[in-house]
Amino acid sequence: MRRVRSPARQLEVDAEPELQRNPLYGVAMLKIAMELKKAKESTLDEIVRGVLAKMGLSEGELRAFLEQNGGLLEAIAARRRY
Repeated sequence: MRRVRSPARQLEVDAEPELQRNPLYGVAMLKIAMELKKAKESTLDEIVRGVLAKMGLSEGELRAFLEQNGGLLEAIAARRRY
């Protein structure tokens, strides 16, 4: 008997790896945004590295996730001139 995939299941199979991202990335982005608001002397890269180190997350993996999702954090930082 041949199994037929539902459209929802087919989307899961065909999905990009971005759907399998670490659920802490959202928390990390929020922490980075909060640090950006209060940081006077730190650069975006310093803030990102610091937050990710505290959370035990990979900087490379988070940056790849951000690239796949349009570089949202970098766009926000650019608007704020960080």
